[in-house]
Amino acid sequence: MGDDNDEKPPAIPAELEDLAVPEGFELGVYRATDSIDAKWAARGPYVIPLSLDGRESVSFETRQFSGWASYVSDEFERARAVLLLHIGPCDSGPNAPLAIREVRLMTLEPVDFPGSSLLRLIPWERIEAAVNQPSRRAVLADFVDPRSPQHPSGGPREGFGEWMFQRPTEQLPEPDLRLEIPEGYRKPDTFYADVAERFLQAAAISPRPGQDLAEANDVKPTTVHRWIREAKARGLLALPGDRKPRTSDDTT
Repeated sequence: MGDDNDEKPPAIPAELEDLAVPEGFELGVYRATDSIDAKWAARGPYVIPLSLDGRESVSFETRQFSGWASYVSDEFERARAVLLLHIGPCDSGPNAPLAIREVRLMTLEPVDFPGSSLLRLIPWERIEAAVNQPSRRAVLADFVDPRSPQHPSGGPREGFGEWMFQRPTEQLPEPDLRLEIPEGYRKPDTFYADVAERFLQAAAISPRPGQDLAEANDVKPTTVHRWIREAKARGLLALPGDRKPRTSDDTT
């Protein structure tokens, strides 16, 4: 029989028990010293897969309102390196897409500094596609600052921790890229919103999302590219690379 004095893990506070856990979250270990002011104080990192097998992902720090994430992959693990990404709006415009605003590369063993060859492996566009999926942005709003950063940040507030190395707990199911295609040339916003969501799902895990979407719907790639252009024109699909630089004249 156990001793009554055996240390037991503290219970999750009552005010956090009823919080719904969004897709991608794992229930973390709550410690009595943790602040319960943050909405996700008792939650683990928010992990977004970048591959179907889960061997590549971004893991967000969620205990603070920081916008910092760690890129996790086999290559960085073998190199004993940590890549931190500061995610925030790409500009100060309304509904600006999220972008990688700051990068910090650390090595656990300085003698093994990976150099530029490792940086070339970072899937910048896939990461930005993943964080701009509408279903993901709804969750990221809780810990990514909606203001466009003007200066380098102070770094992750949680500091070095397990959240930097978190991988998905299970494989990502193959995304369903099939669309309900209305008849006729003129199509409603709901269709183009669906195009945007499925395109971003594919773009997060594939270097050829347009081709993947075309094959899934038995249409020509040129047709998909036309749909994507229309989704962007209607403001239903936005990526950092599509934004023109804002000037002082844009805000006056």
